[in-house]
Formats: sequence, structure tokens, C-alpha cells
Amino acid sequence: MSLSESLEAAQAAGKPSGTGESETHNADGSSAYVRFSKEAWGYDQYREFIASTGQNPDDVTFTWGWTSNPAGGFWNKLNNVRPKNAAAEPGVPEWPVIQRAAPVKVTIKNKPVKPVRGMKLALKGADTQIGYRRLADGTLDPFHDAAAMAVFIEAATRLQPDKIQILGDFLDLASQGRFAQEAAFANTTQESLNTGHAFLAALRAVCPDAEMIVIEGNHDKRMQNFIEANALAAFGLKRAGLPDSWPVMSIPYLLRLDELGITYVDAYPAATDWDNDTTRNIHGTKANSKGSTTAQYVHQIPHLNTWAGHTHRAEITYHSVLGPRGEAIESYSANPGCLCRVDGAVPSVNGAIGADGTAAKVVENWQQGFGLAYYNETDSWPAVYRIRNGRAIMDGSVLGN
Repeated sequence: MSLSESLEAAQAAGKPSGTGESETHNADGSSAYVRFSKEAWGYDQYREFIASTGQNPDDVTFTWGWTSNPAGGFWNKLNNVRPKNAAAEPGVPEWPVIQRAAPVKVTIKNKPVKPVRGMKLALKGADTQIGYRRLADGTLDPFHDAAAMAVFIEAATRLQPDKIQILGDFLDLASQGRFAQEAAFANTTQESLNTGHAFLAALRAVCPDAEMIVIEGNHDKRMQNFIEANALAAFGLKRAGLPDSWPVMSIPYLLRLDELGITYVDAYPAATDWDNDTTRNIHGTKANSKGSTTAQYVHQIPHLNTWAGHTHRAEITYHSVLGPRGEAIESYSANPGCLCRVDGAVPSVNGAIGADGTAAKVVENWQQGFGLAYYNETDSWPAVYRIRNGRAIMDGSVLGN
């Protein structure tokens, strides 16, 4: 699968191969469509498309928006298309209900060949912050960076790692946060789930044999906190007859992680995945705006290596201490950087919103990137690769466009 094909699969949920469009009919009676075009559609074009399906645009409700393709063009997305009178039935809400992500099946022509290595390899990504603002014209402005995520997919394709780990804050879940709400956050959670599942489906397709883990971060935890605060009676609710399954309002269920063979490690901040007995992977709780955060981890626990996200800053800190027989014991802490936008789009303490609802341009002290750890039962060797403007340099080769 080429990079452009991976991107298309990751953005166009359920798109039939080679057609650039898809149509989904949901159990609740609603429909969803994806159509690729060179220019982004406006409201009138969505109405024209609805009419082309044999429906009167004045007789249905729908949400809409588009996602840009770094290689050019746009995926125009029409969601929750349902008759206006569908909400007249008792107990049926007029607003879109959060559902499981639209399922995506990504196929590749040739199974990638895994390189021969003397050690195992783990690919680390963090803080994709998948989410959107819905602007005044109805378009969706993403928090995540599709170009950076495409570089991550390309790195996974080339490297064929033994393990792929997302170190938390995979989703932003701004609508479920406890901080000030923007009007533009409304009705964006479903699209975030769809995009997140599609990205993971593309990763699974290019790395069919890799162990894949998503570690819960504080933003991912927002869904559980939101249910506990606003719908306690629904907390932990599971499908009938499946007592060992994930709750229906949990991140792994909504993202269909079981269908992709992806492990979800919950219970932030305790959520931890281990490469070996000396190297742990967490989302992290520390954030030092005026210095190194990774330095705090190696000083706090000098006998362990730590991979953590949370701060959106790419760095590695090494630390050596005296061992019991006078030897040097070396450890490290590393942050792979983020896969979200770094220009002010992600809601943050430094962000600002204009009167029209758009995010102001801000230079965040964040860096995009991904990490690698070569490891065996006792040792671990880290590396962090920066992503800038949709490109990265890895072992002398350029990733991205």
C-alpha cells in the first residue's frame, strides 16, 4: 500500500477500493456518505448531493464537513442523514447520538516483509489529539495533523516494528472536557471516533503482525469522567450476554479496537505498558513548561527507562547513577513528540479563539515526531525523529511529502 492509499483509507471511512466514495446505512436508520473531490464542498453542494440520492434535502437533517488530503483534494463527509420526522417517535432524540466508529476495512496488495533484526523494535507515537472544531460555515477544522499521522503510517510500513504504542491522548474529546466549552465543539465527537478508527485500521493493515497498544491518557479518560459526572446510571453498561466486554461508552468499544486486534490499557494515570523489565510506557503526568520533563522521570525513578507523552515535546534525557558494586547504571526517559497540530488549533492554555470561532495562530512549544526503541529482555536503545511540515528524515531517507 502506498502512502497516499493509506491516507485515503485512514480518512474515507468504509470507502470501496478505488472509488473515492462510500455509503453507510446505520441500525438507527441514519445514513452517512463520503465523496472525494478536488475542491471542498460548501453547504449547497451537500444539499445537491442529498438530492442526487433521491432524498429531499428539506425533509432530512444532517451534519457535514470535510477533511483535507495532504496529497491534494478533500474528503467531503455527510453524516447522520435522517428524516426530520424520525425524532418524533417517543424517546428518540433530535441530536446525533454517539455511536461506535464507522467500521473500516483496509486492504493492501502485498504483505510487507519484516526486516531481520537482532533486537525487537517498538514504534512510539503520542498525543494525536484527534478532534475537531465545527466552523461557522460547517466545515471541520481538525486538532490532529493528518500529514504527521501519515508520516507515522509510512514509518510503520517501512520498519515493520514488533510493537506499535500510542502513548495516550489519542482522542482530544473537547466536548467531554471540564474546561470552558466552545460552541464549535458541539457534534464533533462522532467524526473524531470515525477518524481515530480509520487511522488505526490503516496502521493495522500495513503492520498486520505487530502488537498494537493504545495507552489511556488524560484526554481519553474524559469519556469515562463525562459519563460518571452526567450519566452515572450508564457507567459500566455492557451489551447483554457479554459480561467480559468493554462498556458501550468506553473508548476501546467506540473505536472498535477489538476488531483491529489492538490492546487498550486503561486507568490513567496508572496505565502502563512494558517493553521489558526496565522500560515502561506511560502517558505521563509531569509537565515542565520551562525545562525538561523527561529529566524529572529519570531523577524520580533512575533505575527504569520511561517513554511518556503528555507534554507534546520531543526529547531524550539520559541519567547515570552509582550501582551497588561501584558500576554506572544508566537509564533514559524519552518523549516521541506529538502527532497533533502545533499552530494553536488544539485547545490549550495558550490558545485563543476569534469572534468568528476560528483558532488564532499560536506558536506552541511543541514538536511533532515519533520514537523508536530497540530492545531485548534487559536493554533498550531509544531514538526520536522529528516531523516538520509533514516530513521526517529517518536513516537518511525522507518520509512524507
